[in-house]
Amino acid sequence: MGRATVCGCGARIAASAAAATSAAPRSLCSSRSSSSSIGGSRSAARAVLSTLAGQGAELDPCGERATVDQKAIDQQLRVARFKPIFDELAQGKLISRRDLEVGIKKAHPTAVITDEQLDRMFRLGDADDSGRIDLEEFMVLFDDIPDEDISLASLASSWLGYSHAVADPELIFQLTWRRLVQQQQGEENIQMPCEILFLGGAPGAGKGTMTPFIMRERGLDAQPIVMSSLLNSPAAKKIIEAGGLVSDFEVFQMLLEQLAKGEQANGCMVDGFPRTVVQVELLRLLHTKMKDLSGSLRAGRMPRPRFRMCILYVDEHESVQRQLSRGRQALEHNKHVKETGEGDLCEVRETDLSVKAAKTRYRLFVDGTMAANEALKRNFPFNLINASGTIEEVKAVVLQELSYQSSLELAEDTYNAIRHIPTAAEITRHARVNLVARLDSYQRIHPAAFAGVVRVINDLFLPAIRRHALVGEARVAIPRPCTIFSQPLAMDMAVDVMFDRGFALRVEELAQEIRFKMTFRPPNLSNAANEARRTRAM
Repeated sequence: MGRATVCGCGARIAASAAAATSAAPRSLCSSRSSSSSIGGSRSAARAVLSTLAGQGAELDPCGERATVDQKAIDQQLRVARFKPIFDELAQGKLISRRDLEVGIKKAHPTAVITDEQLDRMFRLGDADDSGRIDLEEFMVLFDDIPDEDISLASLASSWLGYSHAVADPELIFQLTWRRLVQQQQGEENIQMPCEILFLGGAPGAGKGTMTPFIMRERGLDAQPIVMSSLLNSPAAKKIIEAGGLVSDFEVFQMLLEQLAKGEQANGCMVDGFPRTVVQVELLRLLHTKMKDLSGSLRAGRMPRPRFRMCILYVDEHESVQRQLSRGRQALEHNKHVKETGEGDLCEVRETDLSVKAAKTRYRLFVDGTMAANEALKRNFPFNLINASGTIEEVKAVVLQELSYQSSLELAEDTYNAIRHIPTAAEITRHARVNLVARLDSYQRIHPAAFAGVVRVINDLFLPAIRRHALVGEARVAIPRPCTIFSQPLAMDMAVDVMFDRGFALRVEELAQEIRFKMTFRPPNLSNAANEARRTRAM
């Protein structure tokens, strides 16, 4: 495309675009609504380009003409794509509530929409509350939809998502995944994280404190995906400002787009999702889709999915206390900033200033997420972490709960090859019970050999241990031949008896002798000295 120039502030472009868009064809045939809209927008786009190209005169040497930048051209092309669809919906010059209802029925004949949902959809588009939706308001509503996706069907699907009319997880997933495929120009180009850790928590549970710690321990470098921060589209903002909840459709759509970003490829954390049973089902569908694609697409772009759920929990009393403490700290911080001019003001939540509001927020969390958490437990590895302790105590619990799990992190073939080997935790889980059973069997089945081993421990091991009690380590060498330790199970008996008494015993068998190394915890000398002083003082 050659360079186009205009005089002044671009009035000629606007006029040309208006002329082009006004000439765009209109189609009201429901069976061809999508294709006719696309065709009309392409015709309008060609008209704009042709007009702009015709204005591509050389730059005025005095600079009276300004070069039309690509952004301005793109914007006019976008207007040209939207205008035919807007005209198709608007029976008059502007879209009314009735026009919206008719248009939705054309695009989705099977959709069942209540009057309340239709009102909600219309209010989202009617930004100035005039009772009509103009072209500018119409375009703002779909500001995040790529040019190539603009059609009556796609806009209607997106608008339905804002209304909560789409409640079927299968349909929501199909619509949002199809849009992601279009954005990435093919399913084979979609890249998803190798690990996704979903973090939830009650108000005041410490998600903000634990997030950097958990990410560091799991080796996650990308910025966490915080769902509350993503709800910044014009439609979402209007819903939130009115006190409503953004639909599962829009929330999941935003999450998919974030997960597909390249910086999240090595693993990511998602804060604040899922919160509803529908969202849990959407995660299950995503997990299934990723698993299916991991075998057919390049492994690096679609690895075997590893989803982990971590919920931080505190009781109502602890939650309310922490919320109020956070509010007091925020007020004190902002007061200091205003008085000194140093630092930045921080957000003060209304729920952090009132006991009643804090309790309400906690109960809404419990009531709203209980069913979702139950669904999570049935579908994914789920960690419910008691976050009532100190920061260090909670960190220790988090580390234990999120410890390495090869069943989640290894490729399926690799895991199947080694899964028959028990883990250390599985072996040690019943170690004490097994130790007791072995000692009893030694005494019952091999009493003579057992008595001989105990005699060696009394006569040789204990004197050496007492001499080195402050060190925590003692060694004994027994020359060969040694009758007692030539008997079967004698060495095992010695190891088990010493372990039962609190000593770790290591054995090194040489040609001329058998060496025993016994380690144990030495006394705390400072405590011993303090105890001695107290004894003398008495």
